Amino acid sequence: MASEPLDVSSQIPQKATGPKKSSLLIDHGPHGNESHQRGAEAPNNGLAFPRIVSPNGDLIIEHTDPSSTADNMSWQVSSKLLIEKSPYFRAMLDPVKFAEGRQLAQQVEALNVNSNSHSEFKAENDEGPISLPVVHITANTVTRLCGPDVLGLFIKVLCLDSMDDHVKQSFQGALRIESPSTIAKLIHIADAFNSLDPIKAILHSIDYQYGKKGRASVSRFSTALLKMKEDRIRQIILISKTIQNPVVTRVFTHLLILVGSKFWFNSPEPPSGEYLQWHYLPSNVEEELYYRRQCIMNTITDLQAYFLRAYGALEDTDPSPAPPRSLGAAFTTSSQTRHFQCRAGLANASQCDIFQLGQMVRFFTMRSKTVFLGSNLTDPDFSPDPSSEDEEIETQDQSPASSDVITIIASLRQYPDYQIDEHHGSCGVRRRLLPIIPCIEKYLLDSQGLLGIDYVIWSNIDARHSAEWIGSRKTHSVDVRQAQIVSISAHRRESKSRRWVDRYAEALFTAKSRNWEA
Repeated sequence: MASEPLDVSSQIPQKATGPKKSSLLIDHGPHGNESHQRGAEAPNNGLAFPRIVSPNGDLIIEHTDPSSTADNMSWQVSSKLLIEKSPYFRAMLDPVKFAEGRQLAQQVEALNVNSNSHSEFKAENDEGPISLPVVHITANTVTRLCGPDVLGLFIKVLCLDSMDDHVKQSFQGALRIESPSTIAKLIHIADAFNSLDPIKAILHSIDYQYGKKGRASVSRFSTALLKMKEDRIRQIILISKTIQNPVVTRVFTHLLILVGSKFWFNSPEPPSGEYLQWHYLPSNVEEELYYRRQCIMNTITDLQAYFLRAYGALEDTDPSPAPPRSLGAAFTTSSQTRHFQCRAGLANASQCDIFQLGQMVRFFTMRSKTVFLGSNLTDPDFSPDPSSEDEEIETQDQSPASSDVITIIASLRQYPDYQIDEHHGSCGVRRRLLPIIPCIEKYLLDSQGLLGIDYVIWSNIDARHSAEWIGSRKTHSVDVRQAQIVSISAHRRESKSRRWVDRYAEALFTAKSRNWEA
């Protein structure tokens, strides 16, 4: 029979809660499938026959979940490799530091373990449990979230050197194309056990491919990536950051900026309670990505406001007179100095402008839905029907994720060529709006993900200041002509290590003011 188990569940950090979803299909080791099957048939807790990770292993690790016996698993492992690879197990199995280590040493001595052969601990006819010292891990927030399969995967990585060569090769090949979801959970559980270095090492050595589609599918930004779910995007960011792959990190932080996040409804805040690592990116990355997205949205809003202001729907915030686009002083308004935008030079110039303004407001509010018409007269929280307040609160809590920026830009490209009559064919906003859009779009569609975070720079606190948007002083102005930035005034000091295209993108999206038709 197995020795009395050591309960070390209290030693495991409690870092995350959530539903368990296991995707690991790998179960390697001599007789691994057989031991899995027979263990599942055990009459009590399903732990009679452990999965053999280390063929000559001298220790059993047991995972038990009182609420679900289906999640009860055990593994035969090498205590030497656990101590060598994992600071957590090294400390826990140290007889000087912890009672668990002293109890383990006593069990080993009592069982008279032979370091060269452990066959005497196997039950007769291989029909009973293996009598080896047992370390007992009770299910907790980390193991329930990541799943016992991922815990087993973590243990296999630690004991990789004890596997037979063909088993080791097969294991590494399967791990190389394992799904990002499983690898992200592996990183999460390894971090909880303070044993991240072995995970980094093996992912580097096998050249992890981020799933079956391969590294090429994640190394360059394309619009096909916009279909990816937010959790998968965040998992790949966590993995690429952990294994220090700056190319993938930049592409996928760029992607997250474009698609937005369900956690960014008002502002980026950590999820309530315990959460997975990728749900709130550390080192101020979450705040920086949110800020960059807001800067992009503000730039698109400013472009729309530019044309609404030109047609008199908004007050002019620039006291300096703009160059006239009309045919002369005869075509200025009588109530203010605003020049007519009509280019036909006919008597119905005022009607042309009013028509264009109406169509523009209608398009922005009804078709692209990028402008909201509200009222300043009522309290936004006021409801004439108190009984509907609970429904409104529930609706707010279930608010959908933000639309991706590429879709917004595509909707603006659909602006029709409105004209009041056949004599005003060149007066529409479309002829002025469409040439400007590529100035924004080219940065959004950059294949290298230039809006994303460069972790080579970001990991250096001294160099990070030059790359942060959130810390920049927005005092500069930008002049745009057609699809090009023609001038930037009073921009902040730049790092020589940054590309000019990075500086231009930041300048456009963080500008205090923009002249869209310089």
